[in-house]
Amino acid sequence: MMIHLHTRSSYSLLHSPIRLEELIQKANQENKKAIALTDLSVMFGTMEWIKRCKESNIKPIIGLEITLKEPEFMNFVLLAKNNRGLKNLFKISSEASKQTLTLAQIKPYFEDLFILYGHEDGILYQNYQESKEEFIADHLLALKKEIPDLYLSLVCNDSKYHKRLNEIFKKTAQQLNIPTVACSRIYYLKQEDVEDLKVLRAIEKQTTLNNGTLNVSYGRYWRTDQEMEQLYDQDDLDQSDWIASQCNVDFEHLEKSDLPIYKNKLGIDSRSYLIKLCKAGLKKRMNDHIPKIYIDRLEYELSVITKMGFTNYFLIVYDMIRYAKTQNILVGPGRGSAAGSLVAYCLGITHIDPIKNQLLFERFLNPERISMPDIDTDFPDTSRHKIIEYLQAQYGADHVALIVTFSALKAKQALRDVARVKNIPNLEIDSIVRLIPNVPNMNLNKAWNEISAFRSKIQSKASYLDLFHTALKIENLPRHTSQHAAGVVLSQKEIVEVCPIYAGDGTIQSTQFTMDYLESLGLIKMDVLALKNLTTVENILSDLKKTYGLELDIYKLNQNDKKTYALLSSGDTIGVFQFESDGIRSLLRDIRPQTFSDIAIALSLYRPGPMENKNVYLANRNHPETIHYLHPLLEPILKETCGIMIYQEQIMQIAQTIGNMTLAQADSLRKAMSKKNKALMDSYEEIFIQGATAQNIKKEIATKIFKTMEHFADYGFNKSHSYAYASLAYAMAYLKANYPLFFYRSLLDSVTGNKEKSADYIFECSKRNVPVLPCSIVSSTDRYCIENNGIRMPFQVLKGIGKTVYDKIIQERKKKPFQDLYECMARLIACGIKENALITLINAGAFDPLYPSRKTLAENLDQIISYANLVKVEDETLHFDFSVASPPNLIRLEEQVLERAQKEKEVYGFYLSEHPISSLRKKRFQNLRTLREISEQLGFVSVLGRVSRIKPYRTKKGDLMAFLTLEDETQMIDVAIMPRLYGQIKGSLQENQIILLNGKKDRKDSILAQKIQILSFDL
Repeated sequence: MMIHLHTRSSYSLLHSPIRLEELIQKANQENKKAIALTDLSVMFGTMEWIKRCKESNIKPIIGLEITLKEPEFMNFVLLAKNNRGLKNLFKISSEASKQTLTLAQIKPYFEDLFILYGHEDGILYQNYQESKEEFIADHLLALKKEIPDLYLSLVCNDSKYHKRLNEIFKKTAQQLNIPTVACSRIYYLKQEDVEDLKVLRAIEKQTTLNNGTLNVSYGRYWRTDQEMEQLYDQDDLDQSDWIASQCNVDFEHLEKSDLPIYKNKLGIDSRSYLIKLCKAGLKKRMNDHIPKIYIDRLEYELSVITKMGFTNYFLIVYDMIRYAKTQNILVGPGRGSAAGSLVAYCLGITHIDPIKNQLLFERFLNPERISMPDIDTDFPDTSRHKIIEYLQAQYGADHVALIVTFSALKAKQALRDVARVKNIPNLEIDSIVRLIPNVPNMNLNKAWNEISAFRSKIQSKASYLDLFHTALKIENLPRHTSQHAAGVVLSQKEIVEVCPIYAGDGTIQSTQFTMDYLESLGLIKMDVLALKNLTTVENILSDLKKTYGLELDIYKLNQNDKKTYALLSSGDTIGVFQFESDGIRSLLRDIRPQTFSDIAIALSLYRPGPMENKNVYLANRNHPETIHYLHPLLEPILKETCGIMIYQEQIMQIAQTIGNMTLAQADSLRKAMSKKNKALMDSYEEIFIQGATAQNIKKEIATKIFKTMEHFADYGFNKSHSYAYASLAYAMAYLKANYPLFFYRSLLDSVTGNKEKSADYIFECSKRNVPVLPCSIVSSTDRYCIENNGIRMPFQVLKGIGKTVYDKIIQERKKKPFQDLYECMARLIACGIKENALITLINAGAFDPLYPSRKTLAENLDQIISYANLVKVEDETLHFDFSVASPPNLIRLEEQVLERAQKEKEVYGFYLSEHPISSLRKKRFQNLRTLREISEQLGFVSVLGRVSRIKPYRTKKGDLMAFLTLEDETQMIDVAIMPRLYGQIKGSLQENQIILLNGKKDRKDSILAQKIQILSFDL
């Protein structure tokens, strides 16, 4: 039986539509016991391929297709004979991602590979007509000298022309003792699938299907044994089977790496150095007064860490954070279960005392269930690259890599890409794509089955049906590579020894394997996260230091600050980490946090599962006398959370206290419960009951407690993570409550370029009586600045005012402040500021300090420019002579408030000085109350507002409804639109529209819409 030795998959990005699961299915149908995966230049799919083949009892042959440009165009298929050959494929593929390959570059890696040469577009076929047999012999002989283990692959025998050439090539190869092999290239599975390949190639080339230069290979589908026997000689078919039999990579013993060994400055072993660091750190944390419980806990954790072989892991993370601190880079408080480790706390990796806050080490590292530690670290998003560069410098660039991910062709993207290659106009595809809601797990099939408007639209035209069916075929294929948002891999060996790398477009290489497969190769992922909120905090702290000389440590703040808890209790948390959404702000108003513990509880409760317990928690919180504990031993564990289980650690503590289990057993029980592993849960239930009865706890009580634990395990949240993130949330709330100007300045800076967020935060400033001042030609810079107890906007927020423009303005102003309108205009025009930029600056209000009438300036700009050119003198130096002419007499024009607001909206992307709702209310709706005025009112209401956000949502019945955010000049409110009403208006309702809404207000912060009228207004 012949074996196909050359197959591209969808991991040859946009060069094949074949999914690996479909390839396995095809191999099974054809009773193939082996098949090769030979993607073009890359090995992205290798590990998934091995896994799927094993599951289907198929022998995976690992290969690679490469194209050389030098010394001539040549194409090879390389197949790994063994593990050494596989490693050589890793190196060749890694080279291919960095640069154009040459034979000299990859020749050192040819050992332990089958090297199949030949391609219908290669030099062998292209030059035959010119040089005849002499060229073939010379060419093959020269290659054989370079590549002793060379095979000539015979391709395209389905073409009579190529078959005739292959007969000549085979004869010549035999004379030179070069074996030949049948190698039918597979780029798609079925003959008709060539149309899907055409689409993918057109997507990559950013062209259309009717482009004559689009190069697509026909006849490159999976051929059956019978078809192959009709096309190729039996000996060439047998050769493919023999080659497959000789490819024997031992997948159970792939080479593995390990973490680098941390080289400490004392030159002692890592274990001793870690212990030394931790003891010094604990002494510093405890101010030299160390309770015995801390000493015992530290000794226990260190014994577990060293026994499990994770010493270097902790030292590397410690060193990374130490470096950040030496560079004045703010580091996050920790995240995830690592906050439960005293070792991490002593090393400064985390900033939450795990003993004081009852955080459990076993939730982080369970000595009875070996798994890698997972310490995630947050850095400002402006500094993450510095941390990675440090790791490269410390451990070697070839020992550090990011992790590849793939951006897939999701439903909307697939439709848009296919529409483009099929020449369907943008307006038409927009009208189709708009009908697909942005909800999780949405795909084309679901959209077809569940959204009648989408289905009707697709059925309305034959071209739309064709579009849909084509998009369906390519949906979820990988489109291009990206990098994991956080993951960084460190390796003791060069990474390419155990995993191919991918250079891509970045300066830092990535692994070609996704993170699912790295740990099995000994490549340990560390999460180095970029957190914009930390950048915001870092900027606030820097500004406070520059302005007041105040040095704040956000991890040593007063945790009983009354202003902070008042702010949290009122839900005034726009801009505060983790507390921005309307839902969690509502929860904060219900809880009214008074302690740090309350903040962590709010974070833990506000999740889909735990929210089911919100009402019970609030009832218990408001009436603690009603709380009933199944056993007195539960009260110390559950008192913090008002009698209910909110944290995973509480389940572990109950298992330890009631069931007399070790914390390691308790963590395994927690995991079994969360994964619904019934067999394991049953075995632990028995241990739990025995432990309880041994303490004279009645069996029925113990059983009831266990069942309650089982129920809450579904909803339990990681307390360590909650406390760590609550720490950062508290810090931001503290800064907002105590230094609002600095908070808002930095917050606005963080969303420059995002007009929706900028509008939200500026609206928030107006509610808090913090003036946001328009751009000013005399004082604006490249960032938001504090000015006269307000915040001055930067130039770069303006549409069309890029860095080249505002840099000229700032540099010109540094020479000498602008004194009056004409002098300013003359200097700006002389330094290259164009008329369109000046119009933008005028409409933004930038010239208001020099001349308040924007409309007058805009309408008289031609005269001003003429005057500026007249007074400009260019001799040895550029200067101005304002005595040569009088300034022009500007014709003053009256400016409407709403007209000014609309022009601001055009240049800023949002309303700044005058909200249109305010003007519209004055003109036509004086009797309607503002949102702020009805904030305490319940019942039927009529309100006027601008739609700032729409979010479609599918109900449990499958009906489409929507939630929108409505704003007026005073505040915002949530609006729910039920399916019936939404069905009537969804085609016309859009963001930024002004609407008149009638509805029922059952809660302070939301309205149930009953009627919506879309308004227009005259300027």
